[in-house]
Amino acid sequence: MKMKALPLVLLAIPTLPALMGAQGDGCAAGSQSPAPDVRGTWAVDYDDQIGVEVKLGGAVYHAELGAAGGEVTINHAGKPYTFSLDCGRPEVVCPSEAWPTQVLIEQRDVQHQHQMVVNLPAAQCDEPLKQPAPGTCGAGTSNPSCDLVCGGDVTVRTQQAFGVIGEAGETFRLFLGGGIVTNGLNCAMLGYSVADADLVTDGLRGEDWEATEMRAGLVTIGYAGGCLFAGTIDGQNQALLVGAELKFTTGFTGKKR
Repeated sequence: MKMKALPLVLLAIPTLPALMGAQGDGCAAGSQSPAPDVRGTWAVDYDDQIGVEVKLGGAVYHAELGAAGGEVTINHAGKPYTFSLDCGRPEVVCPSEAWPTQVLIEQRDVQHQHQMVVNLPAAQCDEPLKQPAPGTCGAGTSNPSCDLVCGGDVTVRTQQAFGVIGEAGETFRLFLGGGIVTNGLNCAMLGYSVADADLVTDGLRGEDWEATEMRAGLVTIGYAGGCLFAGTIDGQNQALLVGAELKFTTGFTGKKR
């Protein structure tokens, strides 16, 4: 049974340090240069905390939760707002679920060794995706690229996630979100959700080059604020909450088995 953390209340913008991790390089997908061999089963270990960033009405709030998630309450413009990262909800994917404790990585294209494939939980909409309503996307929103949105229910199923090993073979970036954006009332990971890490390798560039460890890893997951709001949304605050954005980060390391 999952333990639920007690609510965490934020009265102002605190100065808690953000979790630091690798900055993966996702620009080498088309490279045909050699890349380290990452194929195989990896065991992943996580930090015991989740960093939280809440953006609401132009203000930014930071906090930390335990690894199982929980609730965060912020006081914004004199009104409390509680958001719940409930890892037990079927449509909510927590960091350690989006990049699980054991993953099988493949490199399928011998001409593009920097491309990697992993089967991971991914959101699916039960209705055809549609264009976002005017004024609900673009700069300053949780959908800056005006990606298609889901107006129905979101379920999570296992799908292929694609990653890229950096040109130097020292980092990777795995793309966890994208392809679906919520209307702010249901839940799906936002498109910038990723897992980044440094790679420790043995051997030389070429046939004997193998990745053996992941270090300074960081999983970053974004959600539209309205989908995690724990309460009744009235007409006055609905637009504000739909425009809110929550970011969750968790550090990790990994070893190839």
